[in-house]
This record gives sequence, C-alpha cells and structure tokens, in this order.
Amino acid sequence: MRKRLLIVDGMNIYMRCYNANPATSTNGDPIGGCMGFLTSLQKICRNIDEESSAISEIVVIWDGVGGSARKRKMNKAYKKGRKPVRLNRLVRGLLTEAQEQANRAWQFDNTIDYVGFLPIHQIRIDDFEADDIISYVNSLPQYENYDKIIVSTDKDFYQCTYSDENGKTVLYRPKQGGEFEIVGKNSILEQYGIHPINFAIARAIEGDKSDNLTGVPGVGLKTLAKRFPWLANEQEYMVQDIVEECQKNLGKIKMYGNIIEYKDLILANYQIMQLSMPNLSPQATKSIRNLLRSEKNFNKTAIIAMMIKDGFGSFDWNTLFAIAKRLKSPTSSTTTPSTSPSS
Repeated sequence: MRKRLLIVDGMNIYMRCYNANPATSTNGDPIGGCMGFLTSLQKICRNIDEESSAISEIVVIWDGVGGSARKRKMNKAYKKGRKPVRLNRLVRGLLTEAQEQANRAWQFDNTIDYVGFLPIHQIRIDDFEADDIISYVNSLPQYENYDKIIVSTDKDFYQCTYSDENGKTVLYRPKQGGEFEIVGKNSILEQYGIHPINFAIARAIEGDKSDNLTGVPGVGLKTLAKRFPWLANEQEYMVQDIVEECQKNLGKIKMYGNIIEYKDLILANYQIMQLSMPNLSPQATKSIRNLLRSEKNFNKTAIIAMMIKDGFGSFDWNTLFAIAKRLKSPTSSTTTPSTSPSS
C-alpha cells in the first residue's frame, strides 16, 4: 500500500466555500465558509481515499497574518487591488456590512477549531504565505516515498507536481458544480507543452493577473511553448537561458525584443512566483518541522457538540469521522485545539 499525504491550501478552499456556499445555520446565521470547508474536506477525502492507496496523513496550511508583506517588499503591487471575498449573494442581504465582517471572523475561527479537533496537522505562521509552506512540506525528506496531493485551485502549484520512482505530487483542483480535476506532470505537459519544473519561469514571463503581477506584453504560455519548445524538457532553465535565446533571434519577431526589454520584470516576478526555494526563514522551517512531529488528536465528542451549538443541522459526517479515526495517533487523547506558535 502506498502512503498518501493530503496537503490542503486552507484559505483557498475556505474562501471558495465562503463565497459559493449559501448554507445558513439553524440559528439563521450564514455558515457556508465553515460548514462548507468541512464538507469539502470530507468530499475530497472520499474522492481520493482508496484501499490500495489510502490517505496516511493530512496537513491543512493557512496563510499567516501579514503573509504577503515579504513579497510585497519585492513588488509593491503584489496582491493589491483585490476585491474582498464576500458572502454568497443568496445570504449577503441578511447581514449589515459590520455583521458580515463579524460573521466572517466567527466562521474562520470556528473552522480553525474544528480542524484542531481532528487528527490533522494544522500550520499557520505569521508573516509567511501558505504557498511557500505547502511547497516546503511537499519537499520534506520524510514524505519522499509518499504520493502527495495538494488541494487548491491555485495554478502556482503546477510547478510542484512531479513523478518518479519514489512517488508523485499532483494537484487536486476543485471546480464548479462539485467537480474536480487532478493535474499532474503529464497533463501539464500535454496541455501547455511546458514541464512543471519550468512552469514558474513561464508564468513569470506571462504574469499573473490574480496577484496583480504584470507580464511581458503579448506573451502567453502558448507562445512560450511554441518559441521555446525546450521548456518541455525535464531540465530546469533560468531567465538568462530565455534571454540568450531571444538575443540569438532578435529582430525575427517582436516577442524576442520584448522579453529582453522586460528582463528585470521577469526576474522580479520569478522571485515572487517560484516555489522551488520557498521564501521561509530558518525559524519558520523549524516551526513547521516541529508542528509536523506534534501529536494528532481526534475529539469527536467536541466536534459534534460544536456542530450542535453552531446550528449545523442534520448531515452525514461518517466518511470524515471514519478517516479521522484511522489517522489519529495511537496515544491520542482528548485535548483542546492546537494552533501554530505564531498564529
């Protein structure tokens, strides 16, 4: 049986549920973010947990407070201009703006508490983004022989996918209507003609509108794959390799000149977007390793009591509880939820 590690981009999934799920509690309060996160986690586990390759461990990773500040020092525009995620439109009118903010904080805090009562490692370190922590956990030697599934809609994680004799990493991307897709090395190569190891440099050239990172005008992934077919090779290339190729072909098409002109922009984007060398301090990596060695506990009674108090109503949690029972440490006992030292 192959071991499987499930790495969940917590804020990505939570915000998706908060915006898309119109559920209200029996008390009449919007609860789609909190309840939706748990139902999504249960569905994800149901979709990928197989007898021949069952989930061995789950890690939920959250953005820390001020997590974007480090990368914003590299580019002041990074993630600026984003509209705040709002409650689902079907329940938004139930609350004033102030009540909505309070409800959002309440739902998020309760989600942290629910996960804390499950045998799941939960990591949130202030001043660091989840992306870097996820990449670091994915590359840890202790998980070398695991098959790893990163759960997120974020394409930044394409660069983290791989497959070799020791295991593989794939991206589980939830889609509308409850559907999902599994993205791995082969599907990325087939769709984009770019190897995951070179995906960060390709996106640094293209830019990322969702993070407010400007790219080279008129250059997209399809153009890059066509003009630089060697990006499909399982060999990591640098910005300088791209620039040198452009210098050889300068004058043939405008794109080559544009890339040379925007070299500094590409380098700056790459420093922000690349995950092969996560932007973490030594203290942060030490905290992550310690949290992954911490005891995992399962307090089903506390979860059910919280669900009753929060007005979840009737729902079948058998899959989540069955997997939690299997994952809990042999020495686990009843505890209160644990959080990161710097949460």
